[in-house]
Amino acid sequence: MEKSKDELLDGMMELTPADPFPDEVFYKIFEIEDIVERTRYIEGMKTRARQLKRISEFNSTLKAFFQDYAQKMKETGNKTAFTGQPVELECGQWRANDLGVTMQRFDNKGMPVIVNACTHPILPMEILKNVDTGDERIRLSYFKYGTWNQVTVGRDVCADNNSIVKVLSKIGIEVTTENAKSLVKYISDCVGYNPAKLSPKRSINRLGWAGNEFMPYAQDIVYDGDEEFDSIYHNIGQGGDYEIWKEHCGALRKNKIIRLAFAASAASVVISLVNALPFVFHIWSGESGTGKTVAIMAAMSIWGNPKMGGLVKTMDVTQYYLTKSAAFLHSIPFAGDELQTIKDRWTTNFDKLIYRVTEGIMRGQGKASGGVKETMTWSNSFLFTGEEPITKQNSRAGSKNRVIEIEVEENLIEDGNHTVSVLTANYGHAGKILVEYLQNTEAKKLREEYKRYFDAMCNLDTTEKQAMAMACILLADRILTEVIFTDEEPLRIKDIKTYLRSANEVDVAERSYQAVLNWIAKNPVRFQNPNGTDSLNKGEVWGRIDEDEEHQEKPPVAVINKDVLCEFLEKAGFDYAAVSKKWEAKDRIQRNSQGKYIHNTRVYGIKANYIKLNMEPGADEEGFMDIEEEQARLPFD
Repeated sequence: MEKSKDELLDGMMELTPADPFPDEVFYKIFEIEDIVERTRYIEGMKTRARQLKRISEFNSTLKAFFQDYAQKMKETGNKTAFTGQPVELECGQWRANDLGVTMQRFDNKGMPVIVNACTHPILPMEILKNVDTGDERIRLSYFKYGTWNQVTVGRDVCADNNSIVKVLSKIGIEVTTENAKSLVKYISDCVGYNPAKLSPKRSINRLGWAGNEFMPYAQDIVYDGDEEFDSIYHNIGQGGDYEIWKEHCGALRKNKIIRLAFAASAASVVISLVNALPFVFHIWSGESGTGKTVAIMAAMSIWGNPKMGGLVKTMDVTQYYLTKSAAFLHSIPFAGDELQTIKDRWTTNFDKLIYRVTEGIMRGQGKASGGVKETMTWSNSFLFTGEEPITKQNSRAGSKNRVIEIEVEENLIEDGNHTVSVLTANYGHAGKILVEYLQNTEAKKLREEYKRYFDAMCNLDTTEKQAMAMACILLADRILTEVIFTDEEPLRIKDIKTYLRSANEVDVAERSYQAVLNWIAKNPVRFQNPNGTDSLNKGEVWGRIDEDEEHQEKPPVAVINKDVLCEFLEKAGFDYAAVSKKWEAKDRIQRNSQGKYIHNTRVYGIKANYIKLNMEPGADEEGFMDIEEEQARLPFD
């Protein structure tokens, strides 16, 4: 029969100096749950040991039993016993119940000490390992205010006494500088004792491609994104009836501009697969009510609910938010409405915006705590609308290259309100179908088809980046007609020829040269002799126009005051130093006898520095080659 405490204490008085202390005397300690009662029992045993003059021996034996008990608790310890807990975990020496998390340990004198980790239920329930960075985050469940809650934080937060207080105390978890160390130890022990239950799960904090898997459709990847993008994430998905959506959008696609918007939206998931670059698809009209916003909404309904504020955002956002949103979408298109709302944030054009979004990488940023933030990237298309073109006459070649820009000259949609009601009730089915098709198609075949489109358009009078963007759009349109709109024929190059920019339209040197010619044509009086009897020039003289009457086949030469020319170019957004060398390559500027562009000469008796421009355009302005002839050579006629 098991002896009581008093019997065990009385039994100690019967020991002789040669008798060892009975094991049951020490095991009884661990059976007593009440702290006061346990303390009295230990002090009683020490009193008996002093009477036997064996206190040192007793203390050493007591310490050995404590160490053995601690080791056994680590191996076959307690389990969490919270009511309604999401998972049951081994927790070693910790007592984890509805009263909180505590552990009993013993000081050097063998006295019991209660260590408090948390005054309410808390436990790790999941470990997430980011597929992009390899960083781990831990999802904690905690019971507070009558309900179980969850929070996900970095592993570094739960491993640092200061960080755990800073982060977790904000959301109501009872952690202070007093118990932080114990809570860190408790969480670490739970993770260490439960390698199977808390095996890291693959996670991602963005949408789009992750290898051959695609968020949000991936089954074995856990979403772990920021709250600020919840409005986007929760609007990606399926809703309503696929057939209703397909029938309505099929009717909308009879308009070529809307069809191209669909293709630009679908092309977003193709870009990274064919190693292309992000591009901008911009629809604009100087008049409101043409349906351009609804057209973008229709294109975004491929992926989810295209309501305003959901998948279609106003452009009145900061540059940081725009690029961070692009990184979150990653492969899904970004749709922005009303470009003109951010016009005041840019100087003479939207070049900086275009470069920023089509670079596909966020600028490096430092952390407040030191180090550098993770560099975010994206490979998606950008669908914009506005009341004006996104590129201007003074836009750089790089920005014009990266934009497919379409002016809306007539209404795109007859009943915009009805279309919006259909699209916001039926959406998102096509995106999953499109992704599944791409997952089951060899990337090599996609790249080969893309290259055929690309090569064919490069044979036209356009640039490689224009060809790259349009090749993605045509490839996406072909896929849409195969898997969704099966009663349609794919678009061909001749169908989109008017939307490609010619090389001259993109070439900044050509545009600046044409701007100068137009400037001269609008101000002929400034190039007249002010001393002539019938001269209309009573003000500034900018130069003169020299014509070779003996050799009329030679182009006229504009002799222009250098300061006046540079001032005009600067106001127009062009840099003289950047374009002058390109002008020479096309024989549009003359050098002096020393090989310089500046001619120190007289114009109407005034000596100054002048630039000499050949006024007629070169023979390279041939425009687009005959598109029908080119189309006949294509492999996908």
